[in-house]
Amino acid sequence: MNGILSRILAVALMSLPISAARAQDDCGPDRPPCDEPHDGPGCLQPQCCELVCKIDVFCCEVVWDETCVEQAGELCGDVYCPDFGGCLEIHDTGGCLDETCCELVRMHDPFCGYGTWDEICVAEAESWCAGTVECPIVPPPNAREEGEPCLERLNDGCGGGAIEINASSIACGDAIYGKTTTKVPRDVDWFRLPETRDGPLVIRLETEFPARMLIVTGSCEGPISVLDRRPVDPCGNDEWVVDLPEGEYHLVVEAGADGRSLRSGLPCDEIDPKNPPDDDEEPLPRTYGLHYLLELACNAAPCPGDLNGDGMVDGVDLGLLFAAWGECTDVCPADFDGDGTVDGQDLGGLFVGWGGCP
Repeated sequence: MNGILSRILAVALMSLPISAARAQDDCGPDRPPCDEPHDGPGCLQPQCCELVCKIDVFCCEVVWDETCVEQAGELCGDVYCPDFGGCLEIHDTGGCLDETCCELVRMHDPFCGYGTWDEICVAEAESWCAGTVECPIVPPPNAREEGEPCLERLNDGCGGGAIEINASSIACGDAIYGKTTTKVPRDVDWFRLPETRDGPLVIRLETEFPARMLIVTGSCEGPISVLDRRPVDPCGNDEWVVDLPEGEYHLVVEAGADGRSLRSGLPCDEIDPKNPPDDDEEPLPRTYGLHYLLELACNAAPCPGDLNGDGMVDGVDLGLLFAAWGECTDVCPADFDGDGTVDGQDLGGLFVGWGGCP
């Protein structure tokens, strides 16, 4: 009897459709991949496996054959989790074995699903998968609203073909209660830093979502240069001390990780009056909140040598100094004496400040 007749007979002998419990028993991490035929029923990815088995019980009762693979290809184009490979290990395929962690990372960084599980995906898994996901921010009484609905783009720098940088002003002592979204067009909030300052700036960011801060300079005519960046974990509260030479600079707050901007997973929570949802339309899933609290303090006590702004002068700062060794070509935080070169004089200055900052 050929394979097709065997398959028809096997399906005909199954008097009842497969139950959800049975499908779950035959779907999961101890099974082979869904895109490969194999002996035995079921496959690795539960979502994909259950989708296929709802229309073809043979795949979860008898064997996952070529027909099951074809159906998986048609039904499971956006199902990536779980997949082989540890979530804390780099591997050449998308997804990872821990389904909950995999979905959390993939939802916000789709490359980790359709691309490869690279070092950025690993860092995101380390940061996000063991952390808190609910941490609504209560703004202090002195905080002002950012004033940009998540359906509009009022302070997104050079976005939308702007000729001049669209940015909100932030002054010393300000606290701003802001909001972001990855809804297209993605929200990126730009703030114009004070041009008059007598010392380092202290930037504090409390955030409900994975965020990062960037210090940028330049104009919409180009080039825009990112001088430094700093990620902040979801439900994190970070303080960043930056000492900038004279000039015009902007602070950018966006959804992101250390190595990548995030472009999904944070849908707007407001109804678009121009495109309201259908009555039966389910809202897009969202794990994290959309708000952040940004505070700026000026004239911070300088801490020579604290190049990464963590309140300590230590081996990390020493490594950053050696990485910048030589003639400066741009903003050069490691050039403590301002002579245009990172050299032995600056190395000595770093060791003078070694230890905890005052």
